Amino acid sequence: MAELADEDELLGREFVTAVVVFHETVGKLLGVSAVERKTLDVLDRLGPSTNGEIARHTGLTTGAVTGLIDRLEDRGLVRRVPHRQDRRKTVVTLTDHPRRREVTARVFGALRDDMSRLMSTYSPAQLAAIGDFQRRTTDLLTQHIHMVATELES
Repeated sequence: MAELADEDELLGREFVTAVVVFHETVGKLLGVSAVERKTLDVLDRLGPSTNGEIARHTGLTTGAVTGLIDRLEDRGLVRRVPHRQDRRKTVVTLTDHPRRREVTARVFGALRDDMSRLMSTYSPAQLAAIGDFQRRTTDLLTQHIHMVATELES
């Protein structure tokens, strides 16, 4: 049983490394880091967001998010606009950057196609178990992000 757990742990670590390296590599196509690339993804999923919202979804401090958004804005990938209800705040939005659109469509379109083919090899029950595992793993990782972030703040 311990041997299986060790194997599962190694497989999990390999998976996480592959995900990080993938996003780092995709980021290089855009001239950004993996964290900057994932911030673009957060904005794509959430839509216009404040620095505080971005911080909550990335695990970064609001100060780190400010610097990160400065870099993305300098590259023309995002822009800041005044918050509609609270003029003291700004909201970060994605721009219609042609290179980001092209890289996202090409790289993630191919990945989506490959993932669809892979997923078609599983039964609905297996896909439900995989989905459950992904959700629960994401929830656990989010809890640990907040624990580590709290430690950093103290």
